[in-house]
Amino acid sequence: MMMNSIKRLRSHLTLFLITAPSIVMQTHAQERLDPKKMEPVLNVADKNQIKERIKFLADDKLKGRLPGTEGYQMAVDFVTGELKKLGVAPAGEAGFIQQVKLRKSRVDTSSARFVVVQDGVETKLKYGRDFVVASDIRSRSASGEGELLFAGYGIVAPHLKHDDYQSLNVKGKIVVVRDGTPEEFPASERAHFNLALTKCEAAAKAGAAGIIILIGTNEVSRMKTIGKSMADGVTGFVLPDGSPFSTRLNLYPALGFLGYLKSSYYQSAIQGKESATKIRFGFTSHWEEIQSENIIGVIPGTDPALNKEYVVHTAHIDHVGVGVPVKGDSIYNGAHDNASGTACLLEIAKLYTKAQLRRSVLIVFVTSEEKGLLGSGYFATHPTVPVESIIADINTDMPTLIAPLLSIEPLGAKHSTLMKEVRNAAEYLKLEVMEDHMPEQVRFVRSDQYSFIRRGIPALHIKYGLKTNDPQVDLKKKIDEWTAAHYHQPSDEYREDAFDFDAAVTYVKLNFLIGWQLANETERPAWNKGDFFGQAFGKP
Repeated sequence: MMMNSIKRLRSHLTLFLITAPSIVMQTHAQERLDPKKMEPVLNVADKNQIKERIKFLADDKLKGRLPGTEGYQMAVDFVTGELKKLGVAPAGEAGFIQQVKLRKSRVDTSSARFVVVQDGVETKLKYGRDFVVASDIRSRSASGEGELLFAGYGIVAPHLKHDDYQSLNVKGKIVVVRDGTPEEFPASERAHFNLALTKCEAAAKAGAAGIIILIGTNEVSRMKTIGKSMADGVTGFVLPDGSPFSTRLNLYPALGFLGYLKSSYYQSAIQGKESATKIRFGFTSHWEEIQSENIIGVIPGTDPALNKEYVVHTAHIDHVGVGVPVKGDSIYNGAHDNASGTACLLEIAKLYTKAQLRRSVLIVFVTSEEKGLLGSGYFATHPTVPVESIIADINTDMPTLIAPLLSIEPLGAKHSTLMKEVRNAAEYLKLEVMEDHMPEQVRFVRSDQYSFIRRGIPALHIKYGLKTNDPQVDLKKKIDEWTAAHYHQPSDEYREDAFDFDAAVTYVKLNFLIGWQLANETERPAWNKGDFFGQAFGKP
């Protein structure tokens, strides 16, 4: 039985659209992508403006644009100034601004305790080496004890004929689940079901009092990675009613504990045997609250029947700030991630101001993507327009503009009718559409489009494909090498030779053409029939 103290725990689980009049509507989207109509708009795209924006946003004086800092505020002021110059109207809560209160929570590792009791023998585990726990953004302290019960991967996926809780009674118990997913799951489902968030949702719905995720493969290095993440703390946003929420990890009233544990301390579970193992735990969390901002602008549509519906374009402004020096450089400038996406979205907004729209278009720059999709999560759950009026999200995050753009990978588009607009736009620009070449990186759930997916809104994120016209260039290798050397490193900084600005212009045109179609078609995009994400999150 769980102690009363865990029953009293407050709800927590933190882990992780110039010309044709709008009344004239052709049947097919491709018929509207007429060069005589589109080129006067597309030709407005200016690579020099994109270049100068990246240069400013990635300057050392912004110190990595960490939310809550002077550098982030400089980025906010710059982006709002650019929107005003473009003639984009404000659509925030106070002008262009939507205030987002962030709460950062860290575990006091010196007092965190975790005791495993097996066959009457108590084993005290060491924080960071043997276990870590997710800090709490709702309660400053937590303690209790409970019986453990193994629940496989902790996944409920009937459409894949997989339900780890089908024959288990886990009410009041702390479930122990494996990290990962079955290998036969499709790539997008692997990405979704491997999230701690998804595993916690399943545990909560089953009635569990807590959850532990076992680290069984390369457990030493994996534990170090998770330990480092937990040491940095868990950040969530606080809604206007005062309730905190973390889009990466979330909060579930039924759950009173979440941690990671090395599998060597629960071998009987790994072997599928009955277990009488119990744990006792306790920890405190230290809080820090930060005021940050989303930026929201609107280009109004002109069709009285459709202009209260919105196509949303998103990009995150933030990066990770100042950190551990590498070769003497401690400023993590984030030139590609995501000064480039921010600069491109401003240019996308400029194209919309030159185009005719039936629906309206929201240009949304969000905060704190790097800490768990928090700004997009806040906007998606607390939008400045009715959520049901948002028809789609097109996200722009680190397009990795390091080579000519000849092919694309539209993450998320295959789950809905958005793929039609993607293919039309790609065909217009003579770009090849490819499948995700790195599904193991679960990019589909790692950027701001996922916040909209979870609200039942079709969304996509355009990434580079691997096509090249130079037989001497292995683009996959080039991207992999860039990522290994520069991703989330101080070396991701502005240099003239670090970007292909012609590719940036193509990227801007592509995203605009996708959104322009959505803004002018009469029908809203829809989830594909039987698609898992449509069924899980879409409106009935």
